[in-house]
Amino acid sequence: MFLTRFTDFIEQNYLFAKADKVLLAVSGGKDSVLMAHFFKQAGYNFGIAHCNFALRGDESMRDQNFVKALADDLQVPFYFVNFDTLTYAITHKISVQMAARTLRYQFFEQLRQQYNYQKIAIAQHQNDAIETVLINLIRGTGIAGLHGISQNRANIIRPFLCFTSDEITQIIKQYNFTYVEDSSNASTKYMRNRIRLAVIPELKKLNPALETTFKNNLAYFSQLEDFLKQEVEKIRNQLFVYQHTSISVSVNEIKKLQPLIIYELLNPFGFNNTTVNDMVSVLEKHSGRQFFSATHQLVLDRENIIIKPITTAPATTINIEPSDSEVFFIEKRFSQAVLNQVPDNLKINLNTLFVDADKLIYPLTLRTWQQGDVFIPYGMNGEKKVSDFFINLKLSVFQKAETPILVNGNGQIIWVCGFRSDDRFKISATTKKTTTFKLYI
Repeated sequence: MFLTRFTDFIEQNYLFAKADKVLLAVSGGKDSVLMAHFFKQAGYNFGIAHCNFALRGDESMRDQNFVKALADDLQVPFYFVNFDTLTYAITHKISVQMAARTLRYQFFEQLRQQYNYQKIAIAQHQNDAIETVLINLIRGTGIAGLHGISQNRANIIRPFLCFTSDEITQIIKQYNFTYVEDSSNASTKYMRNRIRLAVIPELKKLNPALETTFKNNLAYFSQLEDFLKQEVEKIRNQLFVYQHTSISVSVNEIKKLQPLIIYELLNPFGFNNTTVNDMVSVLEKHSGRQFFSATHQLVLDRENIIIKPITTAPATTINIEPSDSEVFFIEKRFSQAVLNQVPDNLKINLNTLFVDADKLIYPLTLRTWQQGDVFIPYGMNGEKKVSDFFINLKLSVFQKAETPILVNGNGQIIWVCGFRSDDRFKISATTKKTTTFKLYI
């Protein structure tokens, strides 16, 4: 009966095809041991992988030897690795649990690719899903944290989500399968263990059918998440304006949305709930305020929220010699050419500039703007701060940072590239030769 439920669950949820090779993550505990036996009884093509995290002394080696013996008994390939988990955790400044998780999934994926396995099977069950939801609720989560553990995500499958912990114990006893106990499972040092050993037993006193209730709720939350994703995608398509390397969203439109929707819109860029709430709280107050995730930067501009990937900062200053016909600056191509005459037909546009070549002092400098920069805009007599010029143009923080400033050797600004040149370098009746600058965006 249990084996049939297991195979039916795999087929109904399309976890893998009968002919696929599946790599089983086996610790030696009852859950993963039973999964290995069920894969054998069902006639699936599989191998076993085991990680020794070197955290429990002789017990860790005992587990490794047990799993190797199990693989030999089942006559399937066996792969193992020994990790210095503590050193990895210290080096990367993460918890030991997170270090172990990262290391094992990297190892499994490496094996999957190297030996042509289609899927990696993890023996998490319904109680693990309950624990995960409770942990997410305690830590704070979006709706994605309420459906528990996905049964099939990318190359990871969890075919034991059809069983409860009690059922696995029952089957193990029924078949008299041997397994090893991880002594750390009895420790209340970790949050998951405290929930398993103290919280869930109390909840089961209130609701003896806790697993069934949670199973139904998790299915409901999963469907609700799918619906929410579809609606958020519609909103994203309506509001997001995709530019060269950034995305802008109207502040007025964002203010019409509920915080949950805003979170779902921004979550793909790595912004967590706390950051989103902080951003929402200052929407109307702090133009120029910046927020960061691990991968993206968000700026509150006057009328828009601007989202842009965080990239390695490019050089903010480069020199240009007379011999340089072309240079690259902040993802833009910049060229110069000298003519020993004044062209009869000056084809002027915002990205092309003709100047009096004799007024140039090399090396020229191409850089980003700096506080205190001033120039004399073409056609004007007095100086103007570049910062005020940007304000008048209503440029965003990103646009300001990416606008090249061409500076003469004497420190005078020649061109706020792509916008306005300096009047002092214009071609006049006395000009004998010209230099042409072009900006390619």
